[in-house]
Amino acid sequence: MTDSQPENPPLGRDALGKMISLHLDGKLSKEQLSQLQRTLVIDESARDFYVELISIHSQLEQIHKGPVVHSESLNTLIRRPKTPSRMPSFAMMTLPAALLVVICVWITSQLPDPPVEKPVEIQAVVPEIIDYHVTVADTHEVRFFNQKPLGIGDHLEGDKIYKLDSGQLELLFITGVKASITAPATFAITGENELNLSAGILMAKVTTSKGKGFTVRTPGGPIRDLGTLFGVEIDNAGTSGVQVFQGEVVLADSRGESVKLTEGNTMRCAAGKDQWLPEPRLSRKFYSVIQENKQALTPNIILLPDEVQNMFGADEYIGKAYLMYSATSLLDRIPNITGPSKLSQQFSVVYFDETSTEWKFPDNTGLISFTPDATDLLLARIDSRGPDKNSITKEFTYFAGTQENIHGITSGYQSGDIQIIPDRFQGEANPGEYMLEGTYFIRNSE
Repeated sequence: MTDSQPENPPLGRDALGKMISLHLDGKLSKEQLSQLQRTLVIDESARDFYVELISIHSQLEQIHKGPVVHSESLNTLIRRPKTPSRMPSFAMMTLPAALLVVICVWITSQLPDPPVEKPVEIQAVVPEIIDYHVTVADTHEVRFFNQKPLGIGDHLEGDKIYKLDSGQLELLFITGVKASITAPATFAITGENELNLSAGILMAKVTTSKGKGFTVRTPGGPIRDLGTLFGVEIDNAGTSGVQVFQGEVVLADSRGESVKLTEGNTMRCAAGKDQWLPEPRLSRKFYSVIQENKQALTPNIILLPDEVQNMFGADEYIGKAYLMYSATSLLDRIPNITGPSKLSQQFSVVYFDETSTEWKFPDNTGLISFTPDATDLLLARIDSRGPDKNSITKEFTYFAGTQENIHGITSGYQSGDIQIIPDRFQGEANPGEYMLEGTYFIRNSE
């Protein structure tokens, strides 16, 4: 008859230490717990070893105030009366290794849990739309480059670059300033009372106290309004030009120097230069744009034709004469005019005959009577004086800023840069004749 082996033999020295460590860490399976229990039942030295480990672990837990919970079945086992140990060498050899395992397990349990990485929430950055309260007042065949169209009443975004490909855009600022921009133009609204113009043609009208100081920033420097009507032109090369039609503006250059520009005057700052310099006029395109678009800002502006305006005068005349503008062609109104073909069709020097109370127009043969039209306008008076016909002096009085009626013809206008040149015709000296220079005048409102 042979000895039979137990179904669950007791644990060896190494396995026992590892099993106790797993038990203290709460990681024993049911099968492993059953095997540990059997070993502790049949082996007193194993029970002693277990008690030692439990004691050490309890002391460590008390230091950190952490309770230790054990299975009731195991606690029952360790309370059994001791008998002399039959495995002293086993306990002594296994204790250091098991103790090291317990201490490592305890230290590991005190480490903080690794941080849980949260997914980064990606939010779309929506740029803030700035509103300087600049409204579209009117449009004329407007088309923008790669941008949505704007309609009457729309607000323009602040600090956004607009590229106007064609047409004309009229704007109303919250300060009461009115401005029109003609394509091709590049601009941006940079404030409630300012804009940046890097290309194109602009007309600005400032009539309110809040609008005073309205500023147009150009490549040549800022243009600051002092209550006026003025135009700005930036050509393709970046040359900046400004003309004042009414009032005055202050120009600043890159050197920090400022100059005041008054009514009827023009200045330019060439591309790449740092100084505003006087100019007789802006480009012909600038004035054509104003006239062709018939914009609301300057509905009464009258531009002089590009050609030199030659006018007849009465030779050796002493007395008063007047410079007259005719909305219709003088050649149609007075068909019997004789003289050079380059005679102005809308400007002439006229005379009032006190004796016959008639208005007369001069030609090479003498004075021709004509009937005034409701649209006729007297712009200036010419006073010819002298002791005799060979020593005549002429004095000019322009009717800018006035509004009267002289012998049935309205006189006066708001502003302009017209200038009468006496005793010249087609650019050459010619006593008694006249030439007219300038670019515009603005009629008084009806």
